[in-house]
Amino acid sequence: MFNMTIGKYVSQNSKLHQMNAVGKMICLVIFITLLFTNDLIMLTLLTSLTIYMMFLSNIPIRLYLKSISNFKILIIFLIVITIILGGSWYNVVISILKILLSVLYAMVITYTTAKNEIAYAFEKLLSPLSIFKVPVRKISLTLTLALRFVPIIFEQANKIIKSQASRGIDFRHNTLKGKVMAISSMIVPLFLLTSKVSDDIADTMEVRMYNYNEKRTSYRTLKWHKADENILVLHVALFIYFIMRIILI
Repeated sequence: MFNMTIGKYVSQNSKLHQMNAVGKMICLVIFITLLFTNDLIMLTLLTSLTIYMMFLSNIPIRLYLKSISNFKILIIFLIVITIILGGSWYNVVISILKILLSVLYAMVITYTTAKNEIAYAFEKLLSPLSIFKVPVRKISLTLTLALRFVPIIFEQANKIIKSQASRGIDFRHNTLKGKVMAISSMIVPLFLLTSKVSDDIADTMEVRMYNYNEKRTSYRTLKWHKADENILVLHVALFIYFIMRIILI
């Protein structure tokens, strides 16, 4: 019922997997910034860029399609609201396209980057803020734990669904009211199981005497490849094009 691939790293031999994590985070920030536009030409370029990144990752397309299938309820909701309120279909199509692009691009990053590398990249990008007493390491730790809990939550939810299905609760072939009641019945056990996992992680960190305030050595090195430069240049070029269109308009 729940997509188990969300937030998971998929090991492959591709240029994106070899790309520096800091470079990928910079590209992600640029891409999210460009999504604020409603210009059709810009959105077409972003769509082409997303498709290019998907093929560059060497990840099976079915995994991406499986990821966006979870958003069909949101898409149906937007369409129904438009029909009821008589809104602009153009704005709805643009909104749906932006949602799909943001999800697909985020999946490209998470599929090709290990969670520790994502947290390390964010820590490097936010490190200048430490001058202003911003707790960069605490933010990085929070991000790492949040990324680790995404697949854990889905895994626990699937265990609960299988356990309740063995007791006669039907999640798939049921009325809308029955599905709502079935899903609501799994909220409490899901919360308890997730809390138990979080307590275990907290105990493990305490036993290992982990302290994010302490200075730590890092064995990671920022190795930039030709692919990093090419992909970064492509994103920066799109960003410059976006700025130029705003200025000219």
